[in-house]
Amino acid sequence: MFNLKSHWLALLGGALLATGPALAQDSGPLIDILVKKGIVTDQEAEDLRADLVKDFVNSTSAGKLNLSSALTEFKLSGDIRMRHQMETQAPAVATGSPVLTNERTRERFRFRFNGDTVLQKGWTAGFALETGAAGDSGNQTFQGTNDDYSIFLTRAYIGWQPNLNWAFILGKQKNPIYTTDLRWDADINPQGLSEVYKYFSGAKDTFEVRGLQNIVDDRDEKTAGPNGRDAWLFEQQAVYTHWFGKDLLNSVVLAPGFAKYNDSVLANGTTNENPFLGTTRYLSLLTFAGEINWANVNGAGTSFKLYWDSAYNFESASRVRKVYGLSLSTWKDDPLAWLVGAAYAKGLGKVQGDYSVKLDFRQIGLGSSDVNTNDSDFAFGKLSQQGFKLATSYNVTDFTNLNVTYFYTTAMQDNLTYSLANIDHSQLLQFDLVVKF
Repeated sequence: MFNLKSHWLALLGGALLATGPALAQDSGPLIDILVKKGIVTDQEAEDLRADLVKDFVNSTSAGKLNLSSALTEFKLSGDIRMRHQMETQAPAVATGSPVLTNERTRERFRFRFNGDTVLQKGWTAGFALETGAAGDSGNQTFQGTNDDYSIFLTRAYIGWQPNLNWAFILGKQKNPIYTTDLRWDADINPQGLSEVYKYFSGAKDTFEVRGLQNIVDDRDEKTAGPNGRDAWLFEQQAVYTHWFGKDLLNSVVLAPGFAKYNDSVLANGTTNENPFLGTTRYLSLLTFAGEINWANVNGAGTSFKLYWDSAYNFESASRVRKVYGLSLSTWKDDPLAWLVGAAYAKGLGKVQGDYSVKLDFRQIGLGSSDVNTNDSDFAFGKLSQQGFKLATSYNVTDFTNLNVTYFYTTAMQDNLTYSLANIDHSQLLQFDLVVKF
């Protein structure tokens, strides 16, 4: 009787011996395909992963590699980024036109180191280290001549995927929400629990339900009322991905959702670019993000994308009046934040010569969103701002990128001097050299 599992094990094992650790690291997606096609069962896939790792360990010189028997995959990765940054801010004034512009030039760097493991029976675990203590930035500015710099733990998580449909992650983790930097700075790693249910339809379509319970501040429960209640952000989202066109290479993603904080108070200090401490009340956000992708628009490997994001705060008037202390007879609560953009790319940014260009426009209303999570670079995290972001990237080698990013913003409401929205206009220009390993 032909043993299909043994056949695939022999095939992958032979390739593993020929190509070394590279295939051992990359065999996971191939095995997932075998499970999805019904060629092997979930348990056979786990055995297959474990056998591949054991074969690799046994063929490695003694003393050079010692992996736990529970491991089926272990990946180490990271990057180092050097940045030259120029910025200007014109603070808002109560009357008249702003005359003062704050200008600053900084030389900065970022180091990140990631470790991700796949264990048996659907379990995963991982960590990430980086420079920079702020949750919304891993950057460290070069300072004193002889200074050394600290390393911080930015991710530490445990995951469990019992089958192809369900996945759970506990701890400080990559953001599971489909979003842009309109609401979630790309550097932020939420902490708490997330769940994803994925349903497969047709050849490639998927429908997902994603949930995130993000603990924002731990409070002392012996204190009565909101001050003694842990602060949580609850976010739920449906994500539908449909593939269309020739060879099903084009796609559309639709992602409506809802986010809400419980009734608590943020009291612990934060190092975010534009932090807010105080009540979490009056933030109930209806969200909608998505994108449309067209492949091979200008030859093989090229692509064009339209993307968008939005958030509408149902309680913006109360947020602006009761939390920010601003009169609605003078200032608009502006409950909507929105973004639209377009991108063109050659390749996926992984091979020498790949490049991409992105341009988007956004508005962030005064009462629309949480300054503790939105992008720290756009208007330096301030509310009541509108403007453009232009981002370009070029692969000098397979592992080295040159990136240039430019932001230009203006105030949506003039003469607003409230601390969370006190910029009349701003510019930010970043030149990055990134080496990945």
